[in-house]
Amino acid sequence: MPSISIKKIDELKNKSKTRKKREEKKYIDRSRDNLTPHQITELCKNSAKTYEPFEDKIEELFKKNKINIIATSYNLEKQIIADLKKAVNPKNIKPNEDFYSYINDRWISDYELSNEKKYIIQVDDFRIIQDKVYRELIDIIKEYISNPSTRNSKKAKCIRNAFISFTHYNTIEQTREKANSVLNFIDTLFADKNNIWKLLAFVNSNEIISWGAPFVWSLNPDDKNPDVYKCYLDPVQLSLIDINIYFDDPTDTEDTIKYKKNYKKNFFEYLNNLFDLAFGNHHGFNVKDIFDVEIEILNAMSCELIKDIDPDNYNIVTREEAKIHFQFDWAEFCKHLGFKKIPDKFITSNINYLLCGTKLLLEKWNTPKWRTYWIYIYIRQQCRWNQKGFINYFKFEGQFVRGQQKYIDNYIRTVFFMGFLFNTFLTNEYTSRYTNSKAINYIKTMAEDLKIVFSRILKRNKWLQPKTKEKALKKIETLNLTIGSPELLGEDPLLDYKNNDAWGNLVKMAEWRHMKAINLVNKPIVDIPVIDWSVIPPKFVGSQAYVVNAYYTPSKNSIYIPLGYIQKPFIDLDERGIEYNLSRIGFTIAHEMSHALDDWGSKYDETGKLNNWWTEKDRKVFEKIQKDVIKQYEVFAAYDGIEMDAEPTIGENLADISGLAICQEYLRDFQLRNQDVLPIQALSFEAFFIFFAINSRQKISKKAILAQLKTNPHPLEKYRCNVPLSRRKVFRAIYNVEKGDKMWWHSTNSIWGD
Repeated sequence: MPSISIKKIDELKNKSKTRKKREEKKYIDRSRDNLTPHQITELCKNSAKTYEPFEDKIEELFKKNKINIIATSYNLEKQIIADLKKAVNPKNIKPNEDFYSYINDRWISDYELSNEKKYIIQVDDFRIIQDKVYRELIDIIKEYISNPSTRNSKKAKCIRNAFISFTHYNTIEQTREKANSVLNFIDTLFADKNNIWKLLAFVNSNEIISWGAPFVWSLNPDDKNPDVYKCYLDPVQLSLIDINIYFDDPTDTEDTIKYKKNYKKNFFEYLNNLFDLAFGNHHGFNVKDIFDVEIEILNAMSCELIKDIDPDNYNIVTREEAKIHFQFDWAEFCKHLGFKKIPDKFITSNINYLLCGTKLLLEKWNTPKWRTYWIYIYIRQQCRWNQKGFINYFKFEGQFVRGQQKYIDNYIRTVFFMGFLFNTFLTNEYTSRYTNSKAINYIKTMAEDLKIVFSRILKRNKWLQPKTKEKALKKIETLNLTIGSPELLGEDPLLDYKNNDAWGNLVKMAEWRHMKAINLVNKPIVDIPVIDWSVIPPKFVGSQAYVVNAYYTPSKNSIYIPLGYIQKPFIDLDERGIEYNLSRIGFTIAHEMSHALDDWGSKYDETGKLNNWWTEKDRKVFEKIQKDVIKQYEVFAAYDGIEMDAEPTIGENLADISGLAICQEYLRDFQLRNQDVLPIQALSFEAFFIFFAINSRQKISKKAILAQLKTNPHPLEKYRCNVPLSRRKVFRAIYNVEKGDKMWWHSTNSIWGD
């Protein structure tokens, strides 16, 4: 078996990644008596919240816990002192050694998920609230299809049929009929060697399976002209998240050899069950062919025959160049994709894989081993909509690989598929129910202030040369903010969905989206909601309003905060203070803002174009800073016995460090505005750091940690908390962090400031 640099392959895989002005606050200058009921509602939403009594609820809480607070024997101060003593970490961890654990250990130890939420691997506020939103979406669907005023509409009938199909599974007969139909189609194509392009186009015509194709076609904004769509052609996403499994390394320890052997054993068991389900027990396939083919693909990924490659992995290839220099028949491929007019060029992130991957494909695409691989690409996804297939997939991808305790609750399993078919419906219904105008205005105001602070930090920067600094400031100045949901949404197509064919319904939508996509080449950008079908459960990764997350998009130079995120505990305008909200929504904004200048975002200019606006000297200094950050994350993980490669997470690490620095300066300015006395300022900073640590808390199993280290672009939350804090001099001063402490690092560099 060939010996290949694993780090080199990781680098090659990473190459395939495709990385409004502030609204004026509305003032109402008319009397309430002249307003309509709707206007009164809007006024109330935007006005200051009236202080509400809460003591009756507190008394109820004590009663629930069987504490009689009006008894003559009840000693208030004794109880308070007893509670405060519990603030000491139960494991005697000191804040100057491990601040994250000092604050969060008790919660991590005590918190237990309810049974229906045990599908959550990383237990934190983001995932817990996302589960809540999923359930709200299902309630919206159920209400719409049962409400007398809507249930008889064409839309409701479509939604009802799809929803019923997704609450059930495809039968074994349906599953095998579809699998055999595709296998027969593949076998028919094998008769003519020129059919390779037809087969490759077939697996690329359905986005649910296309991520596993040897070459993955996609439609994306052109990195150098982000106002229009272009065709992209990139390498495959392989089956195993731990790429080391594919190769035998003579330096492997006994434990590593045992680990790899067990991994392959479980993979082959999953594959055997998959093929038994799709074709019966005597199917005749050798599932080890899949493993062998993926090794061949990895060898092609490591190809370095072409030396002159674009450093930003942006390679334009014309249809003529593809055919002459790479033997890739772009015209034939596009014809079978459904194009009436063949695009004259495409963009690829890996020019060497285009060469060597095409050579591999032309030589072996119709061999017996590759026959197994082609049908695997299809049935891997299709069988997930059969109950036995779903459980088989969960046992390997969820339980074994990712450490998932339980598969997703059946009540909300359908939400991903309904979001695929009816995103606009769900967005409109969700926003009509949960839009919080007051919170949105607060976020807009805070974002503008945080931009000012970030710009000030950049102006003070000592290592950027004037030309680069000017461009960086321009980028932050022109950064856009979208809150809630995309401004323009296309209508959901009302297709002929069946109430007894879940997979068939998904295929209908995938085909509709594919035809829509091929008609968008060279046309302006529209909102296309995206789902990652390669994970379990599937994941919303586009602009869906009901996602509990936030994103920075380099090609738009914009931050998007979906409505799903705009709720407690991420923003609390009832009784919480600035320290709480700054550590939550404030840090999120500052973090996403910092992505504009991270290792990836810094390659794009203020208009969203891929454009090298850095001087060579500045880029070298920036790379030196990054290396120190990478080293620190690896050292802090090593304190816990975790061997981590922090290079893949550098973008998130830079954004965390920079984001915290922005928030700390904003808090100082807030204190000065309010003329807080110094003791209050000290308490304010301390509260902010504690809230920051609480915001980071996460419960995750040891087994799941391994998968996260392989797949998550973010480092583990513990290090996302401790590393940025360790670089703040104010934090060090408050908690007496000195050299030799584990919360100490030799540098207090905040990326853009000292």
